[in-house]
Amino acid sequence: MQKVTVIPYAKKIGVANIIPRLVDWLEKNNVEMAIPESDAAELGIPAFGVAKDKLFDGSDLVITLGGDGTTLRAVKLLEERDIPILGINLGEMGFLMWTMPDQMEDVLERIQDGRFAVEQRRMLKARIMLADGQRIERLALNDILVGRDEFGRLIKLDLLVNGVLFCQYAADGLVAATPTGSTAYAFSAGGPIIAPATDVFLTTPICPHSLNDRALIFSAGDRVTIKPLKLGKTGKVGISVDGRVIEDLPDMIFIDICLADHRCSFISIDGPGFYEALNKKLKKWLSLR
Repeated sequence: MQKVTVIPYAKKIGVANIIPRLVDWLEKNNVEMAIPESDAAELGIPAFGVAKDKLFDGSDLVITLGGDGTTLRAVKLLEERDIPILGINLGEMGFLMWTMPDQMEDVLERIQDGRFAVEQRRMLKARIMLADGQRIERLALNDILVGRDEFGRLIKLDLLVNGVLFCQYAADGLVAATPTGSTAYAFSAGGPIIAPATDVFLTTPICPHSLNDRALIFSAGDRVTIKPLKLGKTGKVGISVDGRVIEDLPDMIFIDICLADHRCSFISIDGPGFYEALNKKLKKWLSLR
């Protein structure tokens, strides 16, 4: 390991405390560090700041410091670069962050010694067709939400599977999720939890105004199409990808969603299995409520 890129949530409580430990370990092990310029300035380490277009040049590892949102930010910045991510959990849940702050140095030693595995996570690919002829493409590690851009208003959506109309929803929206994202928004909407290594994806309606409220699970070769219906003169569709809203979106005709060819890589260290870790995190979440 010669270089790591660090993506922190600079305002997160605990990040300012862990950064000196991380810098110390990296310097002792002759590992170069790069960090986004704005974060480096905020954390008082401007010498490590690197411009966005060179942030991942030569990096062997990406370390995220914060919660799941920080890792999703790193995935977006990585685009389709194949560099594994190690998440240090400074948040409350951290379904993408399996290393705790007090384990950081030990985990880094294991990575340096080659005592780790790389876990591949499936991503979603979205193709959004707009009324003006534009096409927008996005990748998502967790989920894609389609709904009305006006809070509290129902939207009617057709759901097609491989080009065939399957059902229609009147709901607050519809969320499509990967197995990784099945523990996020889709889970809150009543969807199932799916083991992360599974080659499937799901859709689940959000607060549907009908008896048709079941989540659906699709195989790796399936393609779903979501079409909005009769929004009215002022109605518009809102779309968010991994929690980030696509701003200034013109009228949408439809959105195609399928599993992407690109996969996101995560560092895996021996520890509790998926279901054991999930059980602990859900119990922790309940205790915080």
